[in-house]
Amino acid sequence: MKVPAGATTVRIPRQRGFRPAAPVVVLIPEQRPSLTSRAAWAVGGWLWRHRTMWAPSGIAVGVLAAVGAVHVIAPWMVWALAALTPAPAGGLWWVRRSRPDAFGEHTARLVALTVLATAALGWAAATVHFGPLTGPLMWLWLLLATAAQVFWLVVRRSH
Repeated sequence: MKVPAGATTVRIPRQRGFRPAAPVVVLIPEQRPSLTSRAAWAVGGWLWRHRTMWAPSGIAVGVLAAVGAVHVIAPWMVWALAALTPAPAGGLWWVRRSRPDAFGEHTARLVALTVLATAALGWAAATVHFGPLTGPLMWLWLLLATAAQVFWLVVRRSH
């Protein structure tokens, strides 16, 4: 059997049975990937290789989708998120009180993380209440995601 150029041949072995049948031959034409496909593979490969570096951005996109779903499904969650908003400040106070030596070494880092976490919880509460597509809240999300990404890169580089 002649196979056309640029085709892949897959031979399926004979099947057992009562009547002998001819072997099945499947021809799969070889297609060159499109430019869009190659670009998507290149970007996907780059993102996979650098996935730990871009973790905060991925998490921010996931949180935006989750908060949007909570806005639709359970709008009462605004009260739980609003009650949790001061929790990072309480955690900072607890660290300062219980471990002053650790607080002294990383004061700026802990304060920045506290401010970022408090702002993120406040954003989540406001987004559950008003909706994720509200203009100022989208800008705040972009600002918080950028700040988290920069904080992540700076902290990772300093270790």
